[in-house]
Amino acid sequence: MTKGLHVPSEIGKLRKVCLHRPGDELLNLPPDELERLLFDDVPFLEVAQQEHDTFAQILRDQGVEVLYLENLVAEVFDQVPGARAEFTDQY
Repeated sequence: MTKGLHVPSEIGKLRKVCLHRPGDELLNLPPDELERLLFDDVPFLEVAQQEHDTFAQILRDQGVEVLYLENLVAEVFDQVPGARAEFTDQY
């Protein structure tokens, strides 16, 4: 049986969340795209990372398991032969 995404309630207790910590991608945002991406101004990387870290810690303090996308992808690359090559070929 495959474990999939299962969300039985929109208001129930959050047990697990997948996050991505802001990184260098913020440095490459074109100014003319900021409004479309719902940014009021050019985001500052250090501030975005601090805000993210605070948010992630609040979640942990509430008992939420915080998973990071980059770690999950790295695990797949390590465990699934050919996954890294397939990913890099596609993207």
